[in-house]
Amino acid sequence: MAEFSDRPMTPPPEEDQFYGFFPGRYTTAYLESYVDDHNYAGQSIRDRILFNTSVDAVFRAREPGVQWTIVYNTNRKIRTSKLIDATGMTSQPKIPNIPGSSGFKGRTLHHKSWGQEQSVLLKDPSVQSICIVGGAKSAADVAYACAKALGEKKIHWVVREDGNGPSAFFAASAMTARYANSNEGFYNRFLTGFLPNQFGQKWGWLKWVLQGTAFGRWYVRRLWDGFDEGLRASLDYQRQEGKHMGFANLEYDTPIFWQNDSSGVSNHPDFLSNIAKNVHVYRRNISHLSEDSITLQPRRSDSSLEGEKLLTIPVDLLVYCTGWSATTTLFPARQAHEFGLAVPLKDVDPEIQAQWHELEKAADPVILSRFPTLKHPPAYRKIAPKETPFRLYKAMAPPADDSHSIVFLGKMVVGNNFRTAEAQALWAVAYLDGEIRHLPSQTQKEKEVAETVAWDRRRYLNKGELGSWFYYDVVDYADALFEQLKLSSHRQKGWKGNLLDPCFAADLRSIGDEYKRMHKRL
Repeated sequence: MAEFSDRPMTPPPEEDQFYGFFPGRYTTAYLESYVDDHNYAGQSIRDRILFNTSVDAVFRAREPGVQWTIVYNTNRKIRTSKLIDATGMTSQPKIPNIPGSSGFKGRTLHHKSWGQEQSVLLKDPSVQSICIVGGAKSAADVAYACAKALGEKKIHWVVREDGNGPSAFFAASAMTARYANSNEGFYNRFLTGFLPNQFGQKWGWLKWVLQGTAFGRWYVRRLWDGFDEGLRASLDYQRQEGKHMGFANLEYDTPIFWQNDSSGVSNHPDFLSNIAKNVHVYRRNISHLSEDSITLQPRRSDSSLEGEKLLTIPVDLLVYCTGWSATTTLFPARQAHEFGLAVPLKDVDPEIQAQWHELEKAADPVILSRFPTLKHPPAYRKIAPKETPFRLYKAMAPPADDSHSIVFLGKMVVGNNFRTAEAQALWAVAYLDGEIRHLPSQTQKEKEVAETVAWDRRRYLNKGELGSWFYYDVVDYADALFEQLKLSSHRQKGWKGNLLDPCFAADLRSIGDEYKRMHKRL
């Protein structure tokens, strides 16, 4: 599934695979070769990339035939009639503001740089104590890499107490023999029946039964509860080998259905056992950094720990696995807000914000009526958002912009970026070319956007506050885009195959040609 439809990936060697999962360097090599062997009008994709380039700002142009001016490398400019912002959600590392960080003398880096620097850092004799900050899968990957290269180094992993909590870890293997791994088991249309989402204009019979009837919702709830119980048991947070290391602190807080804690895959046979044996895990808030240490606050949530004191840990290397900033630096805040991008709450336009507040307030009961399951979330620690949500039509287009000259790609978090990248790319081309028939009015687009934001908040709790968390919904989201484009070649396996088979990249192999034939471009 980690490939595009027009160029199959050469499978990595068997010894580097675990149920089809493999190290990221193979994906990097695939993408490197992809940009070299795709040529258009005599130029490869690589030839068209401006490397070592920093975009400073993007402005609306005031010239005939030009919609946008891109300023880069301080004073250079590109003028264009169409603009695709593909900066996605992982362009700007988010570094927490920890008291005392300016006086810390050790090495710090964001997990963005870990892959490039880990081999040097883990062999560096001056790095004897490593502290990882963050609770998501990136933190687990760094912890595992450190555990594998243990030597005499001390490894500490801090997950803050007042955050969303640690990730859950799915098994790499599938639950049935039909699928090669858990990814295949998740990304098929049979599973979409068990997901209350609002992508697509009509429900299939399975989703109607499972989401539209009281018995179906009861059955879905029982299935997810059973899956969650089984997952917790398989992860064995109380395992003996991790008791003295605090491994139990990695247990996720909210049921896996809600994805409030995020999730990942145990993509090595010794993934969790290595962490349990070799990594000290803490569920505490950070008090401050000192010259050569990090100090953690006492836990507040466990009365049995009354009297617990501050804990100071010597640190030579601090790795921030703290995610990414959702806001943009390319557009002025007001324009970004008008587009429907996430902006800091302090920068919102009050009039625009009030309009969206009313739309989303009206959308909330509609979503709860459509998906009664979402009326009953589990207890969770609600975190006040610091940014507005993304409010883009189909998660790409500014709903109030009628110029059809700009789209934003990748402004979402999903479980498989390859499939959504292909679907979004084709939809974006159709939108920019004016080839999407019967686009709704601005009022209708804003209503749909408001419903998506309201749904995301209810469906994914804190993670859904940004209106861009569609983690389980890859298949339905992509299908909805193809449905709007009137395309169907991705569903040619017969009813059984379309329902049960994994949604592989190869299923999209003909969809580009189908689109070209439809618009007489072949």
